[in-house]
Amino acid sequence: MRAAVLFIAAVTLFRVVMLAFNGTDLFVDEVQYWAWGQNLDWGYFSKPPMIGWVIRTVTDIAGSDAPFWVRVAAPVFHGAAALAVIWAALAWVDRWVAAWAGAIYVAMPLVTIGSALISTDTMLLPFFALAVGFYGRLILTPSAMFAVGLGVCVGLGLMSKYAMIYFVLGAVLVWLLQPAQRIRLTDAAIAAVFALAVFAPNIWWNIANDGQTVRHIVEDNAAWNGFALNWSGTAQFLAEQFLAFGPILMGVVLYQLWPALRGRLCGAALSLSLLSVPIILLVMGQALISRAYGNWAATAYVAAPMLAAYLLQNRRGLLVVSMAINLGIAVALPVLLAFPTAVTDAKGKPLLNRYLGLDEVSQIAGDLARAEGLDVITTGGRALTADMLYTLDGSGLDVRAWVGTAQPVASWYEAEFPITRPTPRDAAYLGPRPPAKCDGATRIGPVDPGFGYWSGRGLALWRLPAGC
Repeated sequence: MRAAVLFIAAVTLFRVVMLAFNGTDLFVDEVQYWAWGQNLDWGYFSKPPMIGWVIRTVTDIAGSDAPFWVRVAAPVFHGAAALAVIWAALAWVDRWVAAWAGAIYVAMPLVTIGSALISTDTMLLPFFALAVGFYGRLILTPSAMFAVGLGVCVGLGLMSKYAMIYFVLGAVLVWLLQPAQRIRLTDAAIAAVFALAVFAPNIWWNIANDGQTVRHIVEDNAAWNGFALNWSGTAQFLAEQFLAFGPILMGVVLYQLWPALRGRLCGAALSLSLLSVPIILLVMGQALISRAYGNWAATAYVAAPMLAAYLLQNRRGLLVVSMAINLGIAVALPVLLAFPTAVTDAKGKPLLNRYLGLDEVSQIAGDLARAEGLDVITTGGRALTADMLYTLDGSGLDVRAWVGTAQPVASWYEAEFPITRPTPRDAAYLGPRPPAKCDGATRIGPVDPGFGYWSGRGLALWRLPAGC
């Protein structure tokens, strides 16, 4: 057990140190979460508020909004989640399995990526792991205190990402299919009350904002538009799960589906399966009928390390090999991020080209706007707006989102930072061409950093006349 804790601490420290050398720009989602933190609220356009709160707390303490400080909570939260996995596993399995579960978690490729780019999954997973631990302890020892702990963790998980609801699904499945592992209804009720109390501010915020976050998830993320089977997207999603967990470990977990369906799996193995595998299957179903990103099943990989370690305790060679593979990725990715132009594709572009040159585009556009005497700069699309809002913060330029004709608005920026139209005075616009129906726009100059994602895409800065 001590070795596992030291291993988790060492990996986490390595990730924090390497994060200081990360040469990539903040991705559009990361900038969005940073921007949320500048305007603290009980909810936001596409997610609940926890990630904005955490980033704001860290950057305020550090006195800096540099990418390192925006991201540093990621490896720390994942290190805490790994320790929480050990604590949770002790309620379901023995110490040896629990120690391996924590080690597996912290070395997973999913966690390696999540420790380099901050996301809402980063905020969610520690609370998910603690909820699994409290639930297991309530099976062994009915307790109002444990029930309160469970409820608070579920509530905080929901305040991090609505995918916390997958825990409730898994817990219900355990209660229905594992009579010997049911918690008292009294404890379940206490947990529900406290979860609702913690989550209530976000419910209120959604009601006050016309269900903004819920609508975004249903209409934009789920994107259920008719019935057409997306086999290629499903295959890609499944392949991403093998990458997220590691090929050997994922194969072991999926191998248990057949005996589970035939009723030959029981006890802790069945409970841990019910807390993980259904999540993968549900999101796979979403991928089949519409689309799904690989990280949408991230919550499966809290109980899955416990299940994998439990199933492989008599095949420890596979555990060692899988850990070696995952550790190789855990070392290689931070090194690659420190030298983001070192590895290129067949066309000579860096593999991390998507994360390069973003800040430079905003800086060039800002310099051109100021040279023209313009103090308002706008653009269409979430990516450019996000980076300008971050890079030009404190520059004296008023960054605004150009809102299209579609309703409802397409992004948080359009909802919170729309440009006033018709424009009261001349403004700068960043894009390959000026907005439609804006007569009199004139081209100021090209905006091309010479490298990175936006290079060669024909971006330019335009002067939009007053009244546009």
